[in-house]
Amino acid sequence: MFRSTRKGFTVTECLVVIAIIAILIALLLPATRRVREAAARTQCMNNLKQLVLAMHTFADTGTPAPNPSTGNTDSPAKRLFPAGCSGTGQTPEERLSWMVALLPYLDQASLYQQFDMKKGYAGNVPAAQTRLNTFLCPESKEAATLDAVTSYIAMSGVGHDAAWQPAGTAGNGFMGYDRLTSMTMIEDGASNTIALMETHFGLGSWARGGSSTLRGFDPADLPLYGDDRPFAGHAADKRLFGGQPAGMNAAMADGSVRFLRSSIDPKRLAAAITIAGGEPVDLD
Repeated sequence: MFRSTRKGFTVTECLVVIAIIAILIALLLPATRRVREAAARTQCMNNLKQLVLAMHTFADTGTPAPNPSTGNTDSPAKRLFPAGCSGTGQTPEERLSWMVALLPYLDQASLYQQFDMKKGYAGNVPAAQTRLNTFLCPESKEAATLDAVTSYIAMSGVGHDAAWQPAGTAGNGFMGYDRLTSMTMIEDGASNTIALMETHFGLGSWARGGSSTLRGFDPADLPLYGDDRPFAGHAADKRLFGGQPAGMNAAMADGSVRFLRSSIDPKRLAAAITIAGGEPVDLD
């Protein structure tokens, strides 16, 4: 009878194979991580772009200003962006946020119909508890552990009280609690004016008015970047060729999105946040 004389792997050969596999995994993991991080940054930029484009669609529908005291007439021709808050309530936190108004233009018409726009946040909690990825930065660890929050905030201007200021106030930004903004009011140019930014600090419900969705900027509140600071977004990646700096995405009022380094001069950032400051804007 014929018998095979073939032997199995030796212990040494098995160890060599395991070592080779381990080396390949070690080589592939950083590359996979880089691809995942790059995809997250791209998705974050896409989210911000969708939000600003939804604002423009909202404005193009000709929604009239509900409050003449803001300085804007009830004219559909004004093409006004949404105010920071809507619905009833004594404080901004008791009202609904601007994100609720955008739902029909973000393919969320059915969710929008679940909201009663005549009520405040407390009267809409069931619908407000819906988690929407469009409102979340994929790299936000905080957002991953919290339900129905947002990583993105609209900029009300320079100063922590900017959201309360009436139309025409120096230092005003893209949005206020009851202040309405049109393209013609953005005198610094839509491509030079920041509408939205991302943060990891003080995350709150996307459907709730107040600081979870609308904030002012104080150039003296330094450092400006970090997990417990005004802005945050994407960590530095020195593994990439040339290095990838830490920073955050910012959506401009024209719908374009720019990546801002964490080391950006606060004065330059403040200049880009105001809508009619007349300052030169340099975000590089």
